[in-house]
Amino acid sequence: MDSAVRFCSRRLGLAAAVALLIIGCGPTPLANTVTYKPPPPLALVVLVDPSPGRMAVELPQLQDVIRTGASPGEALVVMVLQPSYGQSYVVRPGDNLSSIASAHGMSLAALEAANPQLGPLSGRNWKLIHPDERVTIPDGATQGSLLLVSRGPAGPPVPQLIRIPPAPDNPTDYQRAQYRHTVESDKATNDARIAAWQADAARQLAPWQQSVVDQLANKAAAPVSGAHTPDTQIMSASLVAGLTTLNGLDGRRMLVLLGGGENVPQTLAPRSLANVNLVIANLSDSNAAAAWSSAATTAGAASVRALDPALTRLQLAQVINH
Repeated sequence: MDSAVRFCSRRLGLAAAVALLIIGCGPTPLANTVTYKPPPPLALVVLVDPSPGRMAVELPQLQDVIRTGASPGEALVVMVLQPSYGQSYVVRPGDNLSSIASAHGMSLAALEAANPQLGPLSGRNWKLIHPDERVTIPDGATQGSLLLVSRGPAGPPVPQLIRIPPAPDNPTDYQRAQYRHTVESDKATNDARIAAWQADAARQLAPWQQSVVDQLANKAAAPVSGAHTPDTQIMSASLVAGLTTLNGLDGRRMLVLLGGGENVPQTLAPRSLANVNLVIANLSDSNAAAAWSSAATTAGAASVRALDPALTRLQLAQVINH
């Protein structure tokens, strides 16, 4: 009996050792590899002019942008220039969307619809909001003002790249040549892996791009009821709403004014455009272009581009997607 117990103990000990070995040899990143970090996804908020005939011009321009390129996880919100989107509420500790909706006498669904940046558009759970975030409290007059809210697919898993080795100290001519050959080979391998990932991502994004293009075509053909001709007050109110949405999104933040750019706000709040790339398209007034550049730079914009109608047709997609 004792010998049998000792035999079983030895068998169990061997099994445990094998199990530990298997666990210890699980998939781990190789020391000579590094995970590829693709460019951040585009976070795009677009303001369009709902005046008669304008959306039929501006939304096809946005269609061209979407056809030309898209990034994995790209977020897109298309908004109509409106006199008011409601008030901006600053989240306090202990707040949640349900309590905010109840305090302002509206449904949770209406509050969520006015704040897409707090939900799946940004990969978030509606239940998680944070102090100092801004929430738009809709005033009831903006139903239908968000023409389109959409997020592209996340794309394929990113590849592992070969870590470029450091140059040798005091190399001989042979070692120097050997190192140069290794680096060139590794870079070629990395370039091929990145290109394959980009091609796979483009294939996965293509159906989303076509869906967005189709939705924009339907919106362009349907006039907005009660549309207002943009003025400075309308532009100011719409900018606040657009920036509230954009600042809740991660990635390369881009705010595009496809219409109404002649109406430059009197002032922009300090740092209100921090980390935002601003594009004012279809702008034929050179004085307005200069005013936008000055105001946006003072407000901390990461970049400012003013495009006249001809440059909008030629360069809009390139400016936004690159």
